[in-house]
Amino acid sequence: MKSNGNGFEEMVAIQLAVRSWPGQAKLSAEDLGLKDGEVPEIFYLGNKKLYPQEWRQLFSQLSNKARSYLNDTSYPFVVEYVRAIPKRNLARVVERLEELKAEYLARAEEFVAHYDAIQEQWREKYPDIWPRLAPHYPTKSQLRRKFDFFWSVFDIKGAEIKEGSAPEVIEAYQRAKEELQARYEEMVEEAVVYLRKKVLEVVTNLSSRLKEGRIVRNDTLESVRRVENWFKDLNIFGDTEVEKALTGLRSVLNGTDYETLKDNETLKQQLANLADQVAAAAGKLDDVSNISGNYKRLIDLS
Repeated sequence: MKSNGNGFEEMVAIQLAVRSWPGQAKLSAEDLGLKDGEVPEIFYLGNKKLYPQEWRQLFSQLSNKARSYLNDTSYPFVVEYVRAIPKRNLARVVERLEELKAEYLARAEEFVAHYDAIQEQWREKYPDIWPRLAPHYPTKSQLRRKFDFFWSVFDIKGAEIKEGSAPEVIEAYQRAKEELQARYEEMVEEAVVYLRKKVLEVVTNLSSRLKEGRIVRNDTLESVRRVENWFKDLNIFGDTEVEKALTGLRSVLNGTDYETLKDNETLKQQLANLADQVAAAAGKLDDVSNISGNYKRLIDLS
C-alpha cells in the first residue's frame, strides 16, 4: 500500500456495457382479437417476441458470463453498475474482457447472418399476425448497431472547481465532494468485508467437510487455492491477518490431493485446524474498521 496520494491511486473504476437487440414489440389489443378499450384495466399488455428464445438466452448467458468475470475480479463501487479494481490488475482484466467481447460479437454476427431465416421462420409460424410483426424488424445494418460490448475506465477522484466560480457553485461542489468522500470511505470498509466473506465461505466449507468425515474432493481443495490467490490479488487494504492465515493453509495444501488426504486423519485434522484459523480471522468484524480506517486515512479527493 502506498503511503501518499489520495488512497484511490491504486484503484480504477470500470463500467461494463453489453447491448443486444431486445427483439420485442408492445402487445396491442388487436393482437388479442380485441378493440382498443376492450382490455380490462386489471390486465397489463406485455410484449411480442420477434425472434426465438434460444437466441435471447444465448446473448443473456454471454452477458452474464462477462459480468460474472468482472464481479469476481473487482469490488462493489459507490455507483450502481460500476466496479472498482486494483490498477495493477487492469491490463489482465481488460485482456479477458477483450476475449469475451470477441466471443459476444462473433455470436452477434452469427445472429445477423441468420436474420433473414429468423424472419422467415416467424412469418411461417405466425402468418396471421405477421403483418403486425414485420414493421418492427430493423434492417441488417441497423441490427448490427444494436449489438455492442464495451467498457469505460475512470480514475477515482473528486470534481475540480474552476477558478473564479461563483460562491454558490463552490459551496455546492464542496458539499458534493464531502458526500462523495464519505461514500468512498464506506466503500473501502464494504470491500474489506466483501473479501472476507468470500474467504469465510470457502474455508468453512472445507472445515465442515473434514470434521464431518465427508469426502473432500480435489475441486474443494482447489477452491481454497483459488480463493487464496483471489484474496491476495484484491487485498490492497492491508488485511494482513487473513492473508497470513490463508498462506499458512495454502502451504499445507500444496501437493495435497484427494488420494493423499482420504486416509490421512492427521492431515485432515491439521487442515481443519488451519481452516478454522482462517475462518476466525475472516469472520471477525471488530477489526474491519481498523483495517479500512488505515486505508481511509489516505483518501483525499481534493
